[in-house]
Amino acid sequence: MDGATNELRLVLSTPPPNWQPPLGTAPNNPIAILHASLEHVRDNGDERYLFLRTILEVLHSRGFLNDSASSAAPLSGEEEQLLFHCVTGLRHVILFRWDSFHSSLRTCVRDFLLNVGLGLSFIDSGVGPSGVVCLPRTVAMACLSGAASLWKRGWVAGNDSDGVQESEEQSYVEKMTRNAIPHMQRIGKGEDLFVYLNSLLLAPFEEAMQQHQQQQLIYQKRYIGTMSASFLSLLVGEFTGGNSSARYNLPVEFHRSCHRVFENGNHGDQSGLDATLHLSMTALSSLVGYVLNNTSSNTLQDQSLMEFGTCIINVTFDVLSWEFGAGSNKWDFSSGANVSAKDSGRGGVLLRPPQKWREVLIRPDFLGAVFHVYTAVRIGVAGGNSLDSTVMQKRGRMSHQLRQLLLQLASIAQGPIFTDQNERGAYAGFLLDGCLNVLETVLTEQQQHQDQLTADSMIWECRSTEIVDLVTMLSRITSNFRTKLLSQLATFQRFLSALCAIGKWLLESSVTECHQAGGDFGSMEGADWKNDAIAQILQCSEAMAGDYWLAGGSDSQEAKAACESLAVSLAPLYGVHCACRVRMASLEEHYLVREHAELDEAREEISATALEEEMAAAASLGRFNILASMKALSEMFHECMPRLKTLFGSAGVGGELNAEMAALLEEARMLIVCACHLLTDECEGETPAIPESVIHACQAGGSPHHEACTASIFGFINVLKSIAEDQALKATVHPEDPRLSPLLAKTLLWFFNRWGAAYVFPSFEEYRDDFGGILATWSKPESSQPMISFFTTLCLIYFCHWPQEKEVVLESTSLLLALGKKGPSVRDLLVADASFEKIVALHSVCAYLRHNVCQSEISAAMARIGGGLSMDMVKGYQRLPYNDRAKVLTGLIVCCSDMTNEKGTTMLNSCLQSIETPFFTVMQALVKKEARSQNIDVQESACLSILLYSGVVLASEMSDPERIPYFLSPSMPHLSGLMIYYAEDLTICESLLKLFRDYAERYLPMLTRDQCIILFSASTSLLKSYSEHHCKSRAIVKTSNSVEDFEEEQSYNDVLCAIQLLIQLGTKDFIDLCNTSKGVDSNQITDVIFFGLQQILPLMTQGLLRFPKLCTHYFTLVGFMVETYPKNLCSLPLELFDSLLDSLLFGMSHSDSLVSKSSLHGLAGLAQEHLKTHSLSNHLSAKPNIIENCTRRLLLEVIFQPIIWDRVEPAGMALLPLAAIDVHKFVE
Repeated sequence: MDGATNELRLVLSTPPPNWQPPLGTAPNNPIAILHASLEHVRDNGDERYLFLRTILEVLHSRGFLNDSASSAAPLSGEEEQLLFHCVTGLRHVILFRWDSFHSSLRTCVRDFLLNVGLGLSFIDSGVGPSGVVCLPRTVAMACLSGAASLWKRGWVAGNDSDGVQESEEQSYVEKMTRNAIPHMQRIGKGEDLFVYLNSLLLAPFEEAMQQHQQQQLIYQKRYIGTMSASFLSLLVGEFTGGNSSARYNLPVEFHRSCHRVFENGNHGDQSGLDATLHLSMTALSSLVGYVLNNTSSNTLQDQSLMEFGTCIINVTFDVLSWEFGAGSNKWDFSSGANVSAKDSGRGGVLLRPPQKWREVLIRPDFLGAVFHVYTAVRIGVAGGNSLDSTVMQKRGRMSHQLRQLLLQLASIAQGPIFTDQNERGAYAGFLLDGCLNVLETVLTEQQQHQDQLTADSMIWECRSTEIVDLVTMLSRITSNFRTKLLSQLATFQRFLSALCAIGKWLLESSVTECHQAGGDFGSMEGADWKNDAIAQILQCSEAMAGDYWLAGGSDSQEAKAACESLAVSLAPLYGVHCACRVRMASLEEHYLVREHAELDEAREEISATALEEEMAAAASLGRFNILASMKALSEMFHECMPRLKTLFGSAGVGGELNAEMAALLEEARMLIVCACHLLTDECEGETPAIPESVIHACQAGGSPHHEACTASIFGFINVLKSIAEDQALKATVHPEDPRLSPLLAKTLLWFFNRWGAAYVFPSFEEYRDDFGGILATWSKPESSQPMISFFTTLCLIYFCHWPQEKEVVLESTSLLLALGKKGPSVRDLLVADASFEKIVALHSVCAYLRHNVCQSEISAAMARIGGGLSMDMVKGYQRLPYNDRAKVLTGLIVCCSDMTNEKGTTMLNSCLQSIETPFFTVMQALVKKEARSQNIDVQESACLSILLYSGVVLASEMSDPERIPYFLSPSMPHLSGLMIYYAEDLTICESLLKLFRDYAERYLPMLTRDQCIILFSASTSLLKSYSEHHCKSRAIVKTSNSVEDFEEEQSYNDVLCAIQLLIQLGTKDFIDLCNTSKGVDSNQITDVIFFGLQQILPLMTQGLLRFPKLCTHYFTLVGFMVETYPKNLCSLPLELFDSLLDSLLFGMSHSDSLVSKSSLHGLAGLAQEHLKTHSLSNHLSAKPNIIENCTRRLLLEVIFQPIIWDRVEPAGMALLPLAAIDVHKFVE
């Protein structure tokens, strides 16, 4: 053994043979050489047993082995690092060369590592942690981890069989190892391991005879118990499947088998998981009893006890986190995808332990005892300042782990472990009582000792994590046990009151801190954890509000009583939440304007999204008591409105927007956001509807205060109308004044968009109850017409006076479109409205007016159209960006689309004719060469026409949309013909491709045969002209910045549109419609698609394929073509075929499984076609290694990768025909 350490050091300081340093690393870098040499020794099997011999030599020289004559001495940093690498290297060598070692040597090494890691190698000799040096924790944990890995490797029957006959060399090494610890504990089977560990875990709680011996012995036993618990956690982690599991050099079936046997046992034996649970719960019970029986300050300041207790709790936590069932596809060992409940974030996390765990887990008395222990261990405000920092840190860690364990126990809510609902209720009641007791203690301490807490103290840090964990536990209990069960508990009212109290304190303290920080959110130290806690409280509210037992309108007395409790005890938190959040937003805006500070775009977007989510969640609070919530909002609005109207009245005075003005505008905006979330739901992709809780609160049978509730909503809408009217009227006079705040106007329009779509002329088919209350308020023409007129007037004003405020214009067009989709009743009211008629006239006048036209052209257009328009209105509307004009046109078409309304039909025809006539005029001038295509005015007119036609295409939600193809078909050849004149202009090309793509996507199912033929012919001409100018000599430039990547992807949007158009042309419905005796032959369509694909293929380099949208659509097109027309692809010219093949090989290892599967299907299709027809013979004669290269890359980049579960089948289907092409070469 002598000299092993020096020999290993020499080896590790010498570069391995043929070693090349990594790029950017000096050739003589000692760290790089060390790691390379370590890897070399491991990979070559450590034939001289340097790892094991060095471990024995270093431990012996430092007194950490029983046979050493001296006391233990501290390891140097170099020795600690060396031992760590030796232990991990020894583990690696044995696991990777398992069958090369005799079973007795493997067992000996396993037991040796366990004894050293547990501390038995030096504590048994009288050397221990009572003031004497221990092994560094990194080394000890490495030994325990190695022992756990070796136990797992031999756990399943048959895995521990002898692979070789015992050699003299191995016998000598084994004897040397055993002699190092003469009294080394030898363990045979897994049952023996758990019996032995159980004795170590319970030993610290046994009584000693003499006081002096007791203290030293207990300290030593606690250390061993701590390391034993750590070993159990590592053992469970190995069988669970963590990052280390991929380093066994074994297939996933081995890990599944180990997981299954450890969970279920083998041949009737007790499972390892059950044994671990029994050990951990027994030790935990002993710990709980010990702490409750020894509550003196000395006991609670004992660091060894705190550390021992934390490790016991960790084991219990790890066992409860076990994911039952080894047959699922959750074995992503390389990336750690098997996430435990420890890492699961928010929401209801359900654990479903087996019934056999019932006697261990479902013990309400034990739950109560755990809470008592937590109360004793947690750091209180009163006595916390007197604790040593190390003691405080260890108690804080143990408290945190106890809370995590209780969170796990709160996740056991369903399954066979409960016999009936009464038992579930009792279990939930104990959890809820314990949690509320602690939470009320926290609130009491906060009130009594607030002056003792500072943001930088350790007590404050412990308090913050404690509050977050406690409210998370309440959230989990609410989500898992549901409102029906919780409402039957005696503590339900107390639970709601506690939620409301802690929420108020968190919100009010946040406002106080924001005041102290002067509105600077960045300097608020407690903002993050308070926001997390508030989010959990709101999640509680959402879980109860979304419970079908309540939301479904149950008529049971229990449900009504629960609703009443929620309205009385929890709903008041909504007003506090709104007031505090509005105040904080106002303070932040005041700070930003005062300091001339600006948030970066990314942070601002994240903040806005988080705020939207929080407000939506807070709305569930307010809906428990709509009347009280509306009253709270109305009071805040009535306090804000006089100041806001005064601010609007000062518009035109001059001067810049100061901090006080900005804070007021932000306050008003936030109040509108709160009201919008309270009264409406996000209905993207759905029919807008009034929330059930609002309907119920306003119905005669739903609430005794239904009339007051309806009146409050009606009055609130009138207040908002008044604000919007004042702002809009001032904008007509002083559009540039910053006091008028386009952001506030945008928020008002957003509110009216969501509110109007649901409340104005509600669709009674969406509601199951009577149609009184709020449903009847705006359900008739006489009550709805004023609102419709108000909406259209707002839109008219903003189109004409704020045309450059993009967000305002966007919300205005969205409002028009939302009203148009409401149905014929609303569309009739729109068509009859004077303001809407002016918007139609404005479109007709400005349809062909460029931004740079002179006033005489504007006057001439006004004279032709009429409509009672003023010059200022027309000039304002004419300044709208062309894209926004197209969006307005989309809304107008939808609003005028009722065929039964003559006035609407006339307006629709006027809108469409105002586009068609100028476009044909421009085209005729270009054809007759009366106008030059490069003339800037002609070019701008062409752009305007294309965008307006795109606006027509996007109106597919109109009534009777089949009229759009009848209008567009005559123009399609002319639109395609524009490419002849503007093929070099990428902007116009992209606009045309988008137009054709959208037309094909939206109207293909309703096209007639003749319309399909027109579309095909026009698309063919368009794609040919586009490819000639933009596909042959285009360079792909790589960027390294994510923002630049996004911008660059937008610059290739034309390629994406072309691919999407080709996909649409290849659909079966389109081919079937065109493929008639008098139509277009299907081969012609195929030829066009192949032509387009050939033009795009040279662009599809890896640089371009890294863009997600482009990549996905490209492989969708290629997958379709290979599956449908493989022969055509095989006959591509060699250069193009190489491009196709390179893209398929790139895509098969793509992270997106859809892209990967499409690529693999493409490879399989090409190989299968060659097997049938030898269609690749010409290519193979020029490049014989095509198939070999594909097969090799498929094996290396896909099949031999550790994680391929999402593409196993397509990879096999691709490999089979590739191998069949030349079986002999494949075998070689």
